[in-house]
Amino acid sequence: MSTTQDIERGSESLKQLRRALFYESQFRNAILSDAVSFYDANITKDSIENEFFFRDEENDFISIPDFIGFSTPCKFSDFIERWCYAMIPDMSQKALRDMPNLRQTLLKVFEEGKREYVLNYWGESVSGKKVYFNHRFLLTKNELDEVCALSIIKDYTQIHAIDDEYMQSELELFAYRDPITQGYNYIKFKEKLKEDGQPGSIICLDIHSFKIINSICGVTKGDEVIKYIWDSLLITLDMDKGDLAAHINADHFIIFLPTTDKDVIVHKLKNISLSLIVISVDLDIPQLQPYFGVSRWAAGKKIEMAYSEAITAKHNAKQQQNVDYAFFDEEDTNRLIREKEMLDSFEEALARKEFKVWFQPKFTPKTKKLVGAEALVRWVKPDGTMISPGEFIPLFERNNIIRKLDEYIFRNVCYYQKKWAESGKTIVPVSVNLSRASLYYKGVTEEYKRITEIIGVDSRMLPIEITESAAITNDAVKKIIDDFHRLGFSLQMDDFGSGYSSLASLNLLHFDTLKLDKSLIDFIGEFGGNRLIEHTISLAKELGINITAEGVETETQVKFLKNIGCDNIQGFFYSKPVPSEDFEKVLDSSVVNENLKTRNDFVEEHIYTFNQNYYKPALYTFVVNLTKDLIMNHTEQENWKDETNILTKSYSQAVSQVTERFISKKSVSAFKKFMDRDNILKSFSGTQETKILEFQRFFDGRDVDMRIVSHLFKVPNSDHVWLYVKVFCTEPLKLIKN
Repeated sequence: MSTTQDIERGSESLKQLRRALFYESQFRNAILSDAVSFYDANITKDSIENEFFFRDEENDFISIPDFIGFSTPCKFSDFIERWCYAMIPDMSQKALRDMPNLRQTLLKVFEEGKREYVLNYWGESVSGKKVYFNHRFLLTKNELDEVCALSIIKDYTQIHAIDDEYMQSELELFAYRDPITQGYNYIKFKEKLKEDGQPGSIICLDIHSFKIINSICGVTKGDEVIKYIWDSLLITLDMDKGDLAAHINADHFIIFLPTTDKDVIVHKLKNISLSLIVISVDLDIPQLQPYFGVSRWAAGKKIEMAYSEAITAKHNAKQQQNVDYAFFDEEDTNRLIREKEMLDSFEEALARKEFKVWFQPKFTPKTKKLVGAEALVRWVKPDGTMISPGEFIPLFERNNIIRKLDEYIFRNVCYYQKKWAESGKTIVPVSVNLSRASLYYKGVTEEYKRITEIIGVDSRMLPIEITESAAITNDAVKKIIDDFHRLGFSLQMDDFGSGYSSLASLNLLHFDTLKLDKSLIDFIGEFGGNRLIEHTISLAKELGINITAEGVETETQVKFLKNIGCDNIQGFFYSKPVPSEDFEKVLDSSVVNENLKTRNDFVEEHIYTFNQNYYKPALYTFVVNLTKDLIMNHTEQENWKDETNILTKSYSQAVSQVTERFISKKSVSAFKKFMDRDNILKSFSGTQETKILEFQRFFDGRDVDMRIVSHLFKVPNSDHVWLYVKVFCTEPLKLIKN
């Protein structure tokens, strides 16, 4: 009985074994079905026992040992060496770095618990065709506890090509597509433009104050707006006719139009602007206000250069009030060249001390006593020519080198203060401007304090001026102000009224002095302007803040500011900025020194005061030193330019030319008498006087009614007689032009 059961159990076990072997065989056949070659190897013994074959392109089997001149049985490591020599022409492939020590690698892989090792590399078929091999080793142990491997080699050339194509498309997608708009980025834009090679215009597009949308609505909303702008561009532009566009970053876009016709370009820009209005309504966001810069591009010109020119033009457009676009022109080119020259020479100019410190005094209006000064910078070249601060300061700010100049000026003011104190002069506080870039400089407060300690001056005599716009927009400025205060400096808010004018910020930021900008001072005399300045000064006084008025140029302004309690006045009425040697004279006197004013200063002040009462804009103006018979200045409105062309500096000759060429016959006698130099000087009473003449002149083939206002005056410290002439047309200009 037991024997029968044993037989039955043995028979069942044999069936299971056969079934297992069958399944193993089926599995083995399945994984080997598309293999071009396979073999079994005993890795522990380093041996291959059986012969194996290679399947060629016609699906015929070729004996590998015969093909590579190597018979089995053989060492596994010897075979691998011969395989590499015969089948892999390029052994430098990264995937083959472990091939010379493949046996040791497989043993190590098995010890680490892995049961598969894969190599992918380029090789050759028996016919010499390039093949991408997928070489797998399936690792097991036999009944003798030896590591064995089934080597399976497959042709993955086609699969690799598909993978490469997919990877290439993915790379191109990543490299050329903007993540927000899903459209072209700048790289793709440049490639497409070069590929097409069609000449035209490059346009850069920005949005005014886009950061407000991010601040108010959030970055996610901002990205949604960018996508809407892109969609609007796609609708407005005609891509089938060569228009291109790309998103650069933030709110910056670049556009290409295959035309240089300004009318066509402007029409397209207006359509873009109109399309953006809809976005503001649809998304319930502040109105989008675009501005554009336009430059020309043709094959052979660097796209980056054209884009840079467009950006330059865009900055010009941003400053305009009536249009939102600007075209790059030759004047911009010259300016860029000049800016590059200034940037290149900055370090050398700093070393050669070409930057000079000038001082504009501050006086109290009640006593005209000197109470301080502001340090300003002038760039004086070795040949004596001077570069305007309006040219180089904004340039240095944009290129982030203004910080060096800030520190240079501060250091020099410290030296001047020490020099004047040691020579026995009564020094006054001299304020120094701190640019926006310097505000972001880590440790600026400690560095400025260290400079005062090294030179040996009192930080209380060196107030720091920070512009209103920089103070309001920089969250860290409160700490900087507090740090300056802690180190003994006082703080002045410069240009108040030219920027945000947040009155609440006065209490938050703890400035010691508020400097009213000239743009506010110029409104003195108007009801609204007077009330605004009165309330600003009243609020500042309640907060314990001193007031300095900048840009004061007339006696009327001085009287008004004095009556409402303004502490200090700084402006041309008392003194222009002057070199250090002239400022020393002011220190000696400690009061307003009229001798500091040049004759031209007094002439400008007189004309300015006269125009306050006779403000109507003129077609022509002349400033004449009648004593010297010299035209000192001549202006004319753009919309009235004609063939007049006053080329002489002589007033008498100019009057003669105008009389002969342009004055109507019936007005010649009166015009000559009214304008005659000798007659004017002979009849001048010695005090200022104003006269008016109505006359007619030729213009565009007809007589036109005109008016001359002639103002005669003298200035202090001079016997010269000056003439200021304003010429008006008393007929509507449109009727004359038509």
